[in-house]
Amino acid sequence: MVSVVGIGPGAPEYITPAALKRIKEAEVLVGAKRHLNLFKDLACKKIPLEAGLDLGKVLKSPGRVAVIATGDPGIYGILDLVLKHVSEEEVDVIPGISSVQYMMARLRLPAKDTAVVSLHGRGGDIVSAVRNHSTVVVLTDPVNNPVKIARLLLENGILDREIYVGQNLSYENEAIEKYGVKELAGSTGEFDINVVVIRICGNTESEYPMISF
Repeated sequence: MVSVVGIGPGAPEYITPAALKRIKEAEVLVGAKRHLNLFKDLACKKIPLEAGLDLGKVLKSPGRVAVIATGDPGIYGILDLVLKHVSEEEVDVIPGISSVQYMMARLRLPAKDTAVVSLHGRGGDIVSAVRNHSTVVVLTDPVNNPVKIARLLLENGILDREIYVGQNLSYENEAIEKYGVKELAGSTGEFDINVVVIRICGNTESEYPMISF
């Protein structure tokens, strides 16, 4: 049996007791180096998840194997990759707090009429999602970044939205900033790993001040 374990948005305090229990039970722990470093005191074998790794072979290692990743493994997460190598019957999934959940909680927003779109390493029709939902949460990457998203909205005449950009969520250097579409589209700033929330608002010409939570 392979355990696929979500370890939350990043900071150790958001790892659930169930996730921690499964990790401590593992004899083989697989994950990104920065995630494995959170458990450097555990005696189990640790295997970095990196290019060139024969994951299928690792998952069939004798003993209890746990694959860890931030967020929730089933929400645009590591579960898809694991299921390419083992069957559903061989997998036990321990959910984690996703960056989407964390960001919405920090903004004190309910998830009603919310769409989640991942542009992380993939394309997606963000314009249609924004037109059809009052709130859209976007998982970004360095190419599909907040500025590019805002420019797409501007090009398509969508101005009645406010955009929140959350960076380094759950860490000490966390920052959540609020923008208008025009303001963000014209930004020359650089963004770290982030989650974007786009919400409908009433004033199409408002320029929103940058604020930190």
